[in-house]
Amino acid sequence: MAAAFHAYWLPRRGNSPEEYEDAFDADEGAGRYALADGATESSFARLWGGMLVQDFVRDDRDPADWAASLPRLQRRFDDDVRARTLPWYGEAQREQGAFATLLGVVVTASAETAPRWQAVAVGDCCLFHTRRAELLRAFPLERAGQFSNVPDLVGSRASPDPSRENRGVQTQGGALSGDRLWMMTDALAHWCLLEREAGRNPWQELQQFLAPRETEDSFASWIEELGDTRELTNDDVTLLTIDL
Repeated sequence: MAAAFHAYWLPRRGNSPEEYEDAFDADEGAGRYALADGATESSFARLWGGMLVQDFVRDDRDPADWAASLPRLQRRFDDDVRARTLPWYGEAQREQGAFATLLGVVVTASAETAPRWQAVAVGDCCLFHTRRAELLRAFPLERAGQFSNVPDLVGSRASPDPSRENRGVQTQGGALSGDRLWMMTDALAHWCLLEREAGRNPWQELQQFLAPRETEDSFASWIEELGDTRELTNDDVTLLTIDL
C-alpha cells in the first residue's frame, strides 16, 4: 500500500532555481524517500546530493546499510567531475570534493499490517512523525539548540580509512494509519523546533499546504513571509511529506 507523498522546494532568497543545492527523490511504490542538503561551500554539492538520494531510493538494501554503495558513488562522482573542463579555480575546488547531509526513510505498510518506518541520517536534515498534527518523534535532532554551523556530512572523497566514513545514525518506529512523516532540510526543521519550544504548533500551520487546492507558489509565498517576519534562516528549503 503506497503512502501519499508531496514535495515542496525552493532556493534561498536571491538565488535562481539553478542554484538550488538540496536534492530529493522518492519511490512511493517501494516506500523509499531521501533528502540531501548540499554544503554550499563545496563544489558540485548539488550533483553529489542528487547521487546520494537517487542511490538510496533505487537500492533495496536495509537503510542501516546505505553506506555500502558509498565507494561506488564516490568513484562515479570523481569520474563525472574529472570529465569536465573547468577554470583554474574550479580545478582546486574539484580536488576538495563535495559534501552533503542525508536523510533516508523507508516505509513499510500493507492492508493487513500497521505502517512502520526506518530512517538513517547524516547531519541535520530532520524527520518528524506526527499524529493529528501532534509531534511524536523528532530525528536525528530533537531541540533547536542542537543545530550548528558544522553538521556531519557525507563526502565525495573516499577516506583513507573506510571505517571513518560517516555512516550516520539510525532509528525506526511504528505508526497508525493517518499518521504523517515530515522530511525537512535544516532551515525549516530548525524553525519547526523553535516554534514548538515557544509553545506553538508548526505542523498544524504546515498542513495548509497539503490541501489539493494549494500550490508550490503559495508555499513559496509563505516561506518568503517567514523570512521577512519570523526566525527562518535564508537557505534552500525542501519539505517532503508522507501520509501513512
